[in-house]
Amino acid sequence: MKNLLIALMLVLGLSVYGQRNQNNDYWNTWRYTPVKGMVAEFESAVSKKMQKFNATPETGMITYKIVTGRNSGTYERVETMKYPKDYDMDRSAEAEYWQKNVSEFVERTSGQIRWDRINNATLNWDPENPGTPSKFLERTTFEVKHGKVPHFRRFMARVTKMRSSRGAKDTQLMFRCISGGSANMFVVVRGWNTYQGDTGMRNQETSMEDDYNKEYGWGQWDQDLENFRNSLENWGEFSETMELVPSLTTGMMN
Repeated sequence: MKNLLIALMLVLGLSVYGQRNQNNDYWNTWRYTPVKGMVAEFESAVSKKMQKFNATPETGMITYKIVTGRNSGTYERVETMKYPKDYDMDRSAEAEYWQKNVSEFVERTSGQIRWDRINNATLNWDPENPGTPSKFLERTTFEVKHGKVPHFRRFMARVTKMRSSRGAKDTQLMFRCISGGSANMFVVVRGWNTYQGDTGMRNQETSMEDDYNKEYGWGQWDQDLENFRNSLENWGEFSETMELVPSLTTGMMN
């Protein structure tokens, strides 16, 4: 029992420290499903709220709408690149405004989820110059088994490096949940602007597997891929497509 308590204290301590790392950027997400038949009212109320509270880059938000799967019609709102000091800000007036003016049009919400961005799985995205949000996203959620996170992260980092060297042009970011959900929940987001655009990696003389083995050792692709698959829970992979809602995105609103 004593060893268990010590282990729990270590895990909790690392979790709290992780949320306060001055060098990390954290992202916040919320999901909202509007009341049936009140989508227009919901969007109008959110737009007014954003003009009042989210009109600057420092307070900005991005909004996407899920268009595939069981969550179709749900909105995901994102705050990007937050730092520990941002969580000390008093935002009670903003929360009160939402409760009084927007919440009546919301049927279901996820609550806030906080994420830590993982640098070695980031592709074609510069935190110093993030640019305009991608028009389309593929968001894949992974639930990783306890004790298998290193296998998962190693494969994702290596594949990201290989995709970069092979000329991938889409944007990719990976996050780990640090509050509001499972600590073993990861999300990989890939963004692009046109379905017919060049995503790179075409007409390659070698395969991804060939390049991977050349970089990391013969047979490493098969071994790492098997470890990656075995790292996931049985229900551990779920993908959705999302489309940007410019009218509810800071810097793009009318």
